[in-house]
Amino acid sequence: MQTDSPTALKRDIFLTLGVAYFALPNLIFLLGWVRPIIGIPTALIVAWSVASFGWQKKMLARSTFTLTSILLILSVAFLWTLLAGVGGVLPQGSDYVKHNLLWHDLTGSSWPVKYPHADGGTYLCYALGYYLVPALGGCWLGADAVPAISFIWTAAGLVLFFWWVATLTNSPWKTMAAILLFAPTCIFWTLLKSHGIPGIITGAELEPKLLYGGLLFNGFDSFTRFNYAPQHALTGWLGAALLYERLWVQKNPRGVVLLWAACVFWSPLSSLGLLLVPLAAWPRVRWQKYLEPVNLIAGGVLLGILGVYFQGHLPLPDKGFIGAFLPGTEWIFYYSLFVWLQFTPLLLLWLVERKVKILDEWRPLFFGSSVVLLLLPLYKFGIYGDLRVQASAPAMLFLALAADRMIQSEKISLKNPLCLLLTSGLLAGAIFPVVHPLKNLLSDSVDYSYTNISQSIGWHNVSEITDTGKYHYDLASQYQGRDDSFAVRWMLRENSDPKP
Repeated sequence: MQTDSPTALKRDIFLTLGVAYFALPNLIFLLGWVRPIIGIPTALIVAWSVASFGWQKKMLARSTFTLTSILLILSVAFLWTLLAGVGGVLPQGSDYVKHNLLWHDLTGSSWPVKYPHADGGTYLCYALGYYLVPALGGCWLGADAVPAISFIWTAAGLVLFFWWVATLTNSPWKTMAAILLFAPTCIFWTLLKSHGIPGIITGAELEPKLLYGGLLFNGFDSFTRFNYAPQHALTGWLGAALLYERLWVQKNPRGVVLLWAACVFWSPLSSLGLLLVPLAAWPRVRWQKYLEPVNLIAGGVLLGILGVYFQGHLPLPDKGFIGAFLPGTEWIFYYSLFVWLQFTPLLLLWLVERKVKILDEWRPLFFGSSVVLLLLPLYKFGIYGDLRVQASAPAMLFLALAADRMIQSEKISLKNPLCLLLTSGLLAGAIFPVVHPLKNLLSDSVDYSYTNISQSIGWHNVSEITDTGKYHYDLASQYQGRDDSFAVRWMLRENSDPKP
């Protein structure tokens, strides 16, 4: 139901808090890393734009929250953050080597962080949006406070996301479960990597091919995303929710360039995946409406500063079309195998949709998400195909919501063989995100704290992360920028004390 207020503006609290959540680390960066003559005016523009982002004349009535729904949102966000290892109470993914080293570097040295290098020095050049709030808290309260702050910071983002999810349907429990357990190919991909294709190729022979083709890890289930890279997962989920509300529901592009720019500082790869929403909403929104002051000024200036910051990054070796990483035409076979596994469940969704016509206006999001998943594997960026894994988050979210709409629809009957096949496939896919957290809890916990990393491995900051010899990849280059870049010479604050 839509209510109009022609005489007064009203604030949409979800949009306001959401854009503020993404913008806060950008403001810290502008004030703490960028030269004051550039950073202070830009921070004022961004802060004013964020404050005005949620005000509008037309608002859609949101569901009224009961005490039960509020407790549901808080408990699921708390539990998922805990299970994902944030804060270090429960086992963490191996990416916490990087996370904890970054927090150590950000809390233990002056900003911008610099490192000594054989070629004259480097600076910390990475998507720091997720890290700066806990790091700033660590600077004020001590490094020991970072785990607790990171837990609160991550849970706050999930609360915002689940708040949005709870307003989408009349069954928040079912919709949350659909999102958290939607992983239609994970179990099959895992079995394939372990056992290969009988009579054709063994798992031991298959794994290197998938690794160098950027197709090794599926990474499409929500637990794996949060267990390894909460910064990418939050960007993909909450960013997609905010863009959906602004562009799809309200058909209003005011401020979305600013929102997208703020997300870039969290995860450039997930932000590429977020472009799915404006592309799918293109027929609903006149492109001329994007040309408004908040987008052009605040969004444009922030994008320019972040572009300069990232432009100084060291060259990354693993990027290009997957054909460059597999000999001859082998990539066609492995890409086809990947697509076959990934798109069989989506084909079932489409066949059910053709029969029962449930998605209606959601079809552009459904088909746009499918196209994104089809195209992403063709270009490899990062050792594990990080572009494919991280940029897929918004597409997987909308496909999960499409599946949820179908499963909850009264038109679905298990007496229909096609509907039964779809339901069985979704339940089979849910095995992986159900078992993975349990397996994680029962496995031997690895200590990824900074103290243990520095003592047992000998890495004292992210510039010292080295290849173990298995992948032949310059891991430290992912986190460094050239000290002679335009960013260091003209934009970032001076800091002549590189981190030892």
